[in-house]
Amino acid sequence: MKLLCSMAGLILISASFSEAVVANEAFDIMQKSHTAKRVDDQIATLSFRFIASNKSEKMAIYTMVWKNMQGENGYDNKAIFFTESPPDKKGIAYLGWLRPKDSDKLDDEWIYLPELRMTRRIAHRDHEHSHDDDEFGSSLLTRKHLEPRPPELDEHEIIGEKELNGQQYYLISSIPKHHHHMQHDKHNSDNNLAKRIHWIDKNTLRLNRIEFFDIHDKPQLDMQILWTDQQGHWVWQRIDATNPNTDEKTVLTFSDIKINTGLNNRVFSKRSLEKGVGRFK
Repeated sequence: MKLLCSMAGLILISASFSEAVVANEAFDIMQKSHTAKRVDDQIATLSFRFIASNKSEKMAIYTMVWKNMQGENGYDNKAIFFTESPPDKKGIAYLGWLRPKDSDKLDDEWIYLPELRMTRRIAHRDHEHSHDDDEFGSSLLTRKHLEPRPPELDEHEIIGEKELNGQQYYLISSIPKHHHHMQHDKHNSDNNLAKRIHWIDKNTLRLNRIEFFDIHDKPQLDMQILWTDQQGHWVWQRIDATNPNTDEKTVLTFSDIKINTGLNNRVFSKRSLEKGVGRFK
């Protein structure tokens, strides 16, 4: 269940980028990258690979159904994840009505358990006290890594420019404005993600890499993003997440991508969980 909940925000930066004059200030660059137009909806197959030298490689496959709510009724997006693999988890499904990162209201979430033929609401405490699924306990990617963070929550600074694979990038350091309080707040969910360095393409403003650091400035995660053009919109094709302190790696691949299919808001209901993935294939 924990991995399903973690995935809920991961399509939020599927976007359409236009050529633009790049601003000089770090905040302006982050704001332009963050506010790029998103797709209206998306259906895709998500394949996870969990790699560590001391463990056998594991995989998980999901069908994702996602809709951009554009703030309607206070929701940022709605998403369904149907489990396809591993076989003993097939049929388990997650539904999330998800609020913006800076909202003071909680998300609304449900999970369908096929062996019980039952859909139950996920209480917020379930996230705090749930155990990782055995198969996916080594996943490096969580919602806090994948969900775009509003630029106004952080302090930004251009710390340099670099070239990678023939592309020129701004390197922008982002630190939460409440950073000093985080060090003493054991209950803060962002406590281990104190600083991020964003690699933003100077020409397109696409975010192609994020390096995460803890409150002691120790590297925690290196996340690299590969985009693909779908009908003039740039969406995620692959994400490679590496723990720089170990040999662990999580690879997330998107395939069978369909965008702007006209999904009705009524699709995102408990009934859809119980009816299964067939209608979206």
